[in-house]
Amino acid sequence: MLKRIHLYEKQPHGANMFISLIVLALIFGCNQYTSSKPNVDNNKLFTNEKHPKKDLELPAIDDWELRGVSINKSGKTFLGQEAMIVKITNPDEPYSFVALNNIKIRYMGGNYRISLVAKNAAKGAKLGLRLQEVYPNRFDVVYDLKNHSVVGTFRESEFVKNEVIKIEKLEENWCKYTLEADIKSSYFRLIFGPTGASEKQVNIWEANDKSDNGLDVLILPESLKVQELEN
Repeated sequence: MLKRIHLYEKQPHGANMFISLIVLALIFGCNQYTSSKPNVDNNKLFTNEKHPKKDLELPAIDDWELRGVSINKSGKTFLGQEAMIVKITNPDEPYSFVALNNIKIRYMGGNYRISLVAKNAAKGAKLGLRLQEVYPNRFDVVYDLKNHSVVGTFRESEFVKNEVIKIEKLEENWCKYTLEADIKSSYFRLIFGPTGASEKQVNIWEANDKSDNGLDVLILPESLKVQELEN
């Protein structure tokens, strides 16, 4: 802000010229600062996005444990990847899920990000995701794939803490579903799958009533990542 200069007393001509030059220089300098202000996208400020330290090695899709579900090619692609459909194969099976067992992480745990790109292949599809240590120690979250929202969460023990759940909308109704959390263990079991669970059924999403056949989920297997994050 320019300081106001009072010229009430008569000043020598040279002094007036000198003061005028100073005023012009200040005005010009202020205009330059305003015009050179960078174009900042405020939506990208203060996101507190943590950077991954490394990606953990996960089992290949052929080594995933399938319980009451099948994973098959869908004939569709997205982001240059082949989409697979996860389908409940037997409604009478008490449990339906995909499991990646014994994912080893840093001794005594740390801060991790689990992410998967998915979309609903049918009207009522939801996606259940569980981080499990020794049962019943676990953390569950159920995503509504149609409305791109969180149905609910469930926690048993302090095995998982300080969780942050994110949903990033992509094109063609695909979304990136992410869970970031402090995991207090040296390993965990990652479980996910289609479900129709309501908010009150989040703790048993893998075992809820599966009589509705509209629960198929599309996933990009290559998008499934477990990343250790910087502190």
